Amino acid sequence: METRRVIVPVATLWTSKDAPRKIDKLALKGDTKAWVEKLSTPETVDLCDSKRLETQAFFNDEVIVSHIDGSWAKVYLTSQQDDADPRGYIGWLPTDLLSKTAVSYPATTARIGVAVPFTMLYDENKAPIFEVTMGTRFTELAVENDWIKVATPLGESYLKRESIVVPVTGETNGDKMVAMARQFLGLRYLWAGISPYGFDCSGLMYTLHRVLGFDIPRDADDQRNSGQPVAPEALQPGDMLFFAYEHGQGFVHHVGMYIGNGKMIQSRTPGKQVDIAQLTEMRYAPEYVTARRYWR
Repeated sequence: METRRVIVPVATLWTSKDAPRKIDKLALKGDTKAWVEKLSTPETVDLCDSKRLETQAFFNDEVIVSHIDGSWAKVYLTSQQDDADPRGYIGWLPTDLLSKTAVSYPATTARIGVAVPFTMLYDENKAPIFEVTMGTRFTELAVENDWIKVATPLGESYLKRESIVVPVTGETNGDKMVAMARQFLGLRYLWAGISPYGFDCSGLMYTLHRVLGFDIPRDADDQRNSGQPVAPEALQPGDMLFFAYEHGQGFVHHVGMYIGNGKMIQSRTPGKQVDIAQLTEMRYAPEYVTARRYWR
């Protein structure tokens, strides 16, 4: 097996190489932004109902290539924890979205991450390459005034220094995550989404924590099984709330983030948006399972 890196802003991992529809051609080219913008609401709902997608990966994320079948690669995404395999989340990617060979970086330099929803990545001449999103991580090579030189699979590149500064304040990291989440109110739900182009429920939680340096599992059922348990009377903004079928006794199917006053922010469900819900809603109250805290 060999390792490679994602070379597009956001790459979508599919359940199989036959899963994409005709309307998904832009996603196969790595243009996730344009793809999501063109999808109708019924087409986004179908992504969930037909279980076509596994997850998504950010630019520069590392994958382990299991094998290649024509223009497709079966990969393990090492940055996303999954209980199915210790190597990471598994899925299929077009090989054109990956570096041709393994890419390694200096082990002694700092790791930094994009903290704003969108920012431009620039080449060594400060010419724009493409837009990268919140959650994208880099190896820092040097700081040059208002620029940060970073290592990427495309070669040495640059970010604006302001793009790695968390754009919100709060007394705790939990408060900061809630404030970041509010930026996405009204954003349409995207099954398997982890970026500001569209989130699913656990993808929103995953990326908010990743921005602040907390690596948590990718899926809600795995997220529920780790972290620090929190009693209902001890909830604080930033804590994750989990909901399950069979009146809370079955499979965990949803997660939101507590924001205080009996409310949570969430990427609600296919066909809906990021919104704020009362925990007393009939959809949620009977299905509440537990709360977990990952932030410190």
